[in-house]
Amino acid sequence: MAGIKDVARAAGVSVSTVSYVLSGKRSISVKTADKVMAAVEKLGYTPDASARKMRGVRNQIIALSAPIRGDINQAKYNAYFLHTAWQAKDRGYDVLLLTGEDAVGDLRRVTQSNLVDGVVLLDIEEHDVRAAEAGLYSKPCVAIGLPSEHGDCACVDIDFTMAGRQAADCLYSKGHRKVVFLRDNEADYERGSGYVLLFRESLMAHAKELGLRIVESSKHGFDQFDAATFVHDVFDVEDRPTAIINQASANVLNQVLQELQSAGLSVPDNVSVLSCGTYFEGELMMQPITEMPVMPQELCSKAVELLVNAIESHTDIRGVVELSRPAMHRHGSVAEVDVGEQ
Repeated sequence: MAGIKDVARAAGVSVSTVSYVLSGKRSISVKTADKVMAAVEKLGYTPDASARKMRGVRNQIIALSAPIRGDINQAKYNAYFLHTAWQAKDRGYDVLLLTGEDAVGDLRRVTQSNLVDGVVLLDIEEHDVRAAEAGLYSKPCVAIGLPSEHGDCACVDIDFTMAGRQAADCLYSKGHRKVVFLRDNEADYERGSGYVLLFRESLMAHAKELGLRIVESSKHGFDQFDAATFVHDVFDVEDRPTAIINQASANVLNQVLQELQSAGLSVPDNVSVLSCGTYFEGELMMQPITEMPVMPQELCSKAVELLVNAIESHTDIRGVVELSRPAMHRHGSVAEVDVGEQ
């Protein structure tokens, strides 16, 4: 039976490098990791974790890939992380949080060495390399989100295409014919954050079908939003919008609500507000806001259940997509308007 020294010799690296690749304890280049894994497969080498796996003993660990950036929405991030950890704990699994820049390399190391039994991906982009490369992980993988390329992993998400249509229908049915779309942090659009793109595309397309005019807010970077300028430019006109579709954080929306109040405009009497794809639970809002929120508890529960069933029943979940119907939490910030007054 081949040993770790044989693998190191075949790969042309040190024994410690082989150990790091298999354990994931240090970051090793993808090129070197590929050489080591090729030698492992050629020689049929089984490290300790693999041997345990062959005896039918799982490690009871799920890898959670969740990038950490300076502009993350902490309320959303914390909710998804905690609900994933709670759901995993309830099923008897621990969570290994992976936040490194080489996400695919990290996932390959912890899965191919059998350190973890499965993978959950958070903060999905439209073209997410982690989902696209899921076939390399040798373990079942579930993305909480809907990337374009997902043939080798399962996906659970809210149906944000439906959410965009429902947002337009909600306001149109109440007589609104001109609304402003307060976009989220522009970095989300620049990196292709999946759900914001899906929602916007659907919203804009369906609004056009209905004859609902949408004015988009100007682009703004993280911590650079000017609420006073936004309210002045959008609402200090004769043909002003009668509603806001909000995609921004609680902090940004609170600034807008404060500026509207200063301008003598009240919600919902003068301006309706519908917030979409946000997460205001636990946030301090100036007033209750009708919201079509993200649903971390439901989505994390679905993701972990799907993953654990795949791990324990050896079912193939590649390409499975489960979309949840959007929820609408009505808090009185959307009112009807008289179409003839617009």
